Amino acid sequence: MSELTISVITPSFNQADFLPDCLESVESQTVKPVEHLVFDPGSTDGSRDIAKRFAGVTLVEEQDEGQSEAVNKGLKRAKGDIIAWINSDDEYAEETVFEGVLSRFGEEDAPDIVYGRGVYLDGNGDKLRDAYVNTNPATLSERLQHEVGLMQPAMFFRRSVVDRVGYLRVDRHYTLDYEFWIRCIKEKMRFVFVDSVFARARYHEANKTFGSRGNSYLEICSVVKEHFGYVHCNWLQRYAEYLSDGHDGVVKTGGNSGLRSQADFEKSYKRLLAAYNGVYDTFAQLAAERAGKGEQTTLAEMKRLEVGLQTPCYPIELNREWVSGQTCYTVADRRWAFDSAWKDAEIQKSHKFLRSEIAKRKNETCVIVGNGPSLNLEDLTLLEGEDVIVSNNSFLSDALFQYAKYYTVVNYKVAEQSSARINQLSGVAKVFPYWLSYCLNACDSTYFMDAIGYPEFSTDMFKNMSWRHTVTFFNMHLAYGLGYKKVVMIGFDHSYTQPEGVKEEEVILDYNKDKNHFIDTYFQGQEWQAADVGMMEAMYRLAKDAFESDGRTIVNATTGGMLNLFERKPLADALGKRRNA
Repeated sequence: MSELTISVITPSFNQADFLPDCLESVESQTVKPVEHLVFDPGSTDGSRDIAKRFAGVTLVEEQDEGQSEAVNKGLKRAKGDIIAWINSDDEYAEETVFEGVLSRFGEEDAPDIVYGRGVYLDGNGDKLRDAYVNTNPATLSERLQHEVGLMQPAMFFRRSVVDRVGYLRVDRHYTLDYEFWIRCIKEKMRFVFVDSVFARARYHEANKTFGSRGNSYLEICSVVKEHFGYVHCNWLQRYAEYLSDGHDGVVKTGGNSGLRSQADFEKSYKRLLAAYNGVYDTFAQLAAERAGKGEQTTLAEMKRLEVGLQTPCYPIELNREWVSGQTCYTVADRRWAFDSAWKDAEIQKSHKFLRSEIAKRKNETCVIVGNGPSLNLEDLTLLEGEDVIVSNNSFLSDALFQYAKYYTVVNYKVAEQSSARINQLSGVAKVFPYWLSYCLNACDSTYFMDAIGYPEFSTDMFKNMSWRHTVTFFNMHLAYGLGYKKVVMIGFDHSYTQPEGVKEEEVILDYNKDKNHFIDTYFQGQEWQAADVGMMEAMYRLAKDAFESDGRTIVNATTGGMLNLFERKPLADALGKRRNA
């Protein structure tokens, strides 16, 4: 049997302060790698010159879409039997690390993944603490639900693992390693632990996890929900600590210790538990007879804090038309029964709110925002002081969402996949069809409406707000019902890049950058449904006729785009404002 070989992959960008230590720790190994691939998309701090000084380094100077793509490029090029992935601000702890790792891979049990201990350093290279590592691989499948317990530079895996598990997800920026390990566990890869310190990793201000802790937690919770169907209370406790105090007990900022306010923490914690785990499917999983340990622990926490199922509803047979005391509605391939008394109370609350909005409305014009790429060409500051209706994943842009007065969703795929984010939105009136309440929670700012998807424009939103083919049709009902005399549309490119031959509502999943929206992560890594611009335009025509019959107008202020049904004007002109320089 031939000797095992090892390839080293290092993504690097503007890490000149740390890169020499990383490269030296590889060069000094007693067992030399067959290659050390360093991927640099264009550093301007001398990193490339540093890499060129090391004889064993192959420097790849080409653009990439981030760390995940850089590592994936390395995985595709790597020749070694074993893969070592170390970031440019990390380093190996001893010169014998590769020797020990390859020896362990060569044993009779032939592990797929070998991992060891690690140490955290600060930006100056001083030790912060030992890294927490789960030393019992047998518990990884359960414990990965509520912790990482693995240190990325201290992990080594066979190149064949990638063939079985796939490459890193390019839509994951903070959890690319964590998400990969979860897939490895789910695919029954054999992990083994070696009780040696393999690596030293740095926490510093430029470090993604340290410097963007809030975004990191958003992504962690998304990954955990995707893979396990719920978010463990341990993750939500840490997230709540961060939200209430700016630190989480794992990565502390500013030397904080302890909670400044237990009340603030519990408020954040309860809100997160409800947002992630209070929706029907997730709560049902937690309460199931065969729920696992993590699910049982999380349910117990929810009961302790009196956080339960947020909407009184349950699925029924598709062919069942009626249930006593319930209002039934079919969403895609599922039929739901909603408690009628609860539903009626929510509708009454919504009607009361909207009537008050009509009574106090001052503007005669509102803006309906589409989320096409052309939105990046608009001067969004012109929205200041306007009544703005936004929808779907528009919350990904603070620059846009700060102007939102009303927020809407009607597509069940968007609602389900973004439910936790939507459930946490505040400072905006959220207007939804009542039948999305199986995944979108009621709260003080949520207003559920009757919404049947008829291909007709209802001039009485208190009876029906149709959503046929596009959320914009729903938004036009809202604008009409609130009494606006003029609607200004922006961000309506009215064209989509999608696989050839797909039919409307056919589900598409793409991990690449989103070309159809003004934020390239808009639907990245999410399922979305193919659009039919012809059917959309048919609905727009119905709205146009209704508005014009009542002496009202709809103006398309989109820069460019393919929607020519409505009168065209630049945004500033449509709003009667001076263009900003």
